[in-house]
Amino acid sequence: MELQVIRHDQVPIGKPLPCNVYDRDGKLVLKAGEVVNSNRQLEELKDNGFFIPKRDKAAPPPPPPKESPFALLDPMPAQVERLYGRMSVEPDFPGRVSAVAKNIQKACEIDREACVAWLFLASDMRYVIGHPILTAILCELVARQLGWPEEERLVLLNAALTMNIAQLVVQDKLHRQAQKLDPPQRAQINEHCGQALEMLQTYEVTDALWLSAVVQHHERLDGSGYPGALKGESIAREARLIAVADVYAALISEQAHRRAFAANAALKEIYMLRGKQLDSQMTEMLIKVVGVFPPGSYVRLANGEIAVVTRNGPTPTAPIVYSFVNPRGQSINVYAKRECVNPQFAIKEVLTKSKVDATLNNRAALWGYKT
Repeated sequence: MELQVIRHDQVPIGKPLPCNVYDRDGKLVLKAGEVVNSNRQLEELKDNGFFIPKRDKAAPPPPPPKESPFALLDPMPAQVERLYGRMSVEPDFPGRVSAVAKNIQKACEIDREACVAWLFLASDMRYVIGHPILTAILCELVARQLGWPEEERLVLLNAALTMNIAQLVVQDKLHRQAQKLDPPQRAQINEHCGQALEMLQTYEVTDALWLSAVVQHHERLDGSGYPGALKGESIAREARLIAVADVYAALISEQAHRRAFAANAALKEIYMLRGKQLDSQMTEMLIKVVGVFPPGSYVRLANGEIAVVTRNGPTPTAPIVYSFVNPRGQSINVYAKRECVNPQFAIKEVLTKSKVDATLNNRAALWGYKT
């Protein structure tokens, strides 16, 4: 094998290596797929005289950069914050909600797995802002798999984004409250669906499906929900899907009164509710879409490393992961791709953010997008 010295333009920063890297004796140093995480690390490779395989022909020009779902989703908390804060001031509230919903649809069309990852990796969001976004993303992913037409999914997302607009202040307070709800607070919660209906009508929302989904999103199949104690298919289809996504999004989020559920534990919780409180088909599709080891979730491997799941793998229990913390708890400079089918790198535990004392850099690059 003929080798050539690494040039700066041949090793992308923050992206999987396109080829193996060798020392001057032909010994393998880095495997294709590992990630050089900074310019400093790249300079060290060059300074040490490392090599990559020489190509007989000039390399083809790189493909144009892919549109990034992260670029669509990362600004969304600020957009929704503004949307909620100026509901009664700016014109065309329905159109502004739909603009956010369409960006969610576009992101999910570009890369489903990257959007699932965003659910787990997004940070610095107030719960009242982040929760409806997470719910809407899950709704889009599930409804798309169920074959719902685009326009019907848009109405679904509009409802998910506005389901809690009548309790923003109350919900923000309750999210930080460690003790159980008292009777007046419970009454406030039970009233927010009807109040949201009145607000949406004030803001010129006239779509009957949008309004019914908001009013009914806390109804449950067995009649245990509110405000109407509706049962089964008397609950609007859109409301039944929002209910599934709403519960899962709440479970994977940190609360003052409890820690976030690990991704696999959250799936178990909603699985137990299927056919009782939650729609069976929709629940099972969400489980299929998200997966046992969802992209974006943190996992501990058999060798003690902590890795992030990036993509589905050859089997449901062997996803594609990149290690970024070594067994001693230290950050890894060059993220290492691990094959979970190898017993050494088998997944032993799914972790929540609170259990990972390290920062994942160049997040979007792990999914192949420009940071």
